[in-house]
Amino acid sequence: MSLAAHSASSNKALGGPFQTSFPNASRSSTFPKRAITVRDRVRKIASPLLRSYTFTLTQPCGRTASRDTTTLNLRRTHTNQAPTMTSKQELESNACPTCKRKYEDKLEEKPSEEKPSKPAKTDTTIDIDAIVEDKHNQLPPLPSPPLKQHPRFVHCMPPESPTYREFSVFLAGSIEMGRAVQWQKHMATFLSTLPITVNNPRRGHWDPAATQEAKNESFRHQVEWELSALEKADVVCFFLDVSTMSPVTMLELGLWAKSNKVIVCCGKKFWRAGNIHIVCERYGIPFVETFEHLVPAIKNMLVEKGMKLDESGDLVRP
Repeated sequence: MSLAAHSASSNKALGGPFQTSFPNASRSSTFPKRAITVRDRVRKIASPLLRSYTFTLTQPCGRTASRDTTTLNLRRTHTNQAPTMTSKQELESNACPTCKRKYEDKLEEKPSEEKPSKPAKTDTTIDIDAIVEDKHNQLPPLPSPPLKQHPRFVHCMPPESPTYREFSVFLAGSIEMGRAVQWQKHMATFLSTLPITVNNPRRGHWDPAATQEAKNESFRHQVEWELSALEKADVVCFFLDVSTMSPVTMLELGLWAKSNKVIVCCGKKFWRAGNIHIVCERYGIPFVETFEHLVPAIKNMLVEKGMKLDESGDLVRP
């Protein structure tokens, strides 16, 4: 019997045409019932993955780059490759179409460098009250043992307002921005046994960069402090350091020369000693050439102004 006759006989015996179940089951589990090509089917299966990848690449750089890295690693996983860090070539090929920046800029973005802060403003103040070498031996040594200070003695310096006793002495004389010898403190020590106020304009610190103009608040305060203390003083003591020019001291001397409350100490080496001497002669101003003679001259003028002390050194009130 031929093969065709055998097949027909078998189909008839089974009650219809014979068909194997394997081919039908294989096609139904892999392809739809309608006929399509293998290429179309693969493209259809891969389409969701491609869309997800395309969508990721077309997002603006505002999204984090980690998502792009994850998508690329997933692709490697599907191709049986171990997940690795995103290569530079892949990042360069996947530039953001929106802002044209490469994802490498995002992943390797350097932290913003802090701008260097402006250097702190340096302190330009100088200590006017510092010790200055007495090159010309103008000051005597301080008393030894130290003098006992009177309980009512007051040594006042700007910017604090003075505390006034019944009598006061203003120490007018050379300062020269701290270049003059420390004659003011010396004098305050020698007068500390008296119940008086000593006003010393030599303030501790001063900024030489401050403009010496009336609109400068610090400068104005210093000048007005001195003018007020000069007006209230019973005795105005001038000491001219021979190593200075002292223009302000000479200005104040001219201002108070006729006040009958001025005492001047000026050595022969001072650059304008002749002018100072002539002014003192003309207006009857007590004049000495050494610091040692200046101390008793101040005490004598205080007595002339009415200061009387008892045996304890306290002020005798009328």
